Amino acid sequence: MNLQEHGYSILPTKIPGETLNTLRDTLFQDDSAGERCLLDHPTVREIALVLKRKLASTGHLPSEAVAIQAIAFDKTPATNWKVAWHQDLMFPFACKVETANFDLPTLKQGVHYARPPASVLGQLLAVRLHLDNCDATNGPLRISPRTHHAGILQTDTIPEHVATHGETICLAKEGEVLLMRPLVLHASSRATEPKHRRILHLVYHSGEPIQEPWHRAI
Repeated sequence: MNLQEHGYSILPTKIPGETLNTLRDTLFQDDSAGERCLLDHPTVREIALVLKRKLASTGHLPSEAVAIQAIAFDKTPATNWKVAWHQDLMFPFACKVETANFDLPTLKQGVHYARPPASVLGQLLAVRLHLDNCDATNGPLRISPRTHHAGILQTDTIPEHVATHGETICLAKEGEVLLMRPLVLHASSRATEPKHRRILHLVYHSGEPIQEPWHRAI
């Protein structure tokens, strides 16, 4: 799929198996669905830079892009959750936002979050590195193509947009990345055969520096 047109694409990475093993062994806990703000983790920082170089070489990111978020999450029998259709709108900042159009400030685990304006959200790219094979049985991501072109959506209009654009199930193999515009509508169902579905979810900003400093910029 074309990232610009459809809002998502899947690519191989050729990241070494030992690096994937390190991520699996150090980022996940059996009793937790995930962890936020991982860009201070040495291996995550390394992977963020490796993926930026790879995606710059394929034209998916400019070389000056910066990683601004890293989250690890898993879907197991103990953490088999369902996520309704939504856009990713809230991102971490270094301090409480004060600039106009940076909305909905909140604090999560001591980190300031807010919703950037649509112009900034359109410059973000989520890169989901799969640390396990993701098939149809373990709650894969579902995407409604092209919905990122509509900007920030009102919640009550989301079902209409999904009905208009349909949905695609995004399957991926270990080591592949799913590239996704955060504004594209996406969801996931509970796994019908729960097993590990470990993801390292990175977000990159490709635009000019913004008025509010990101929590991290790698």
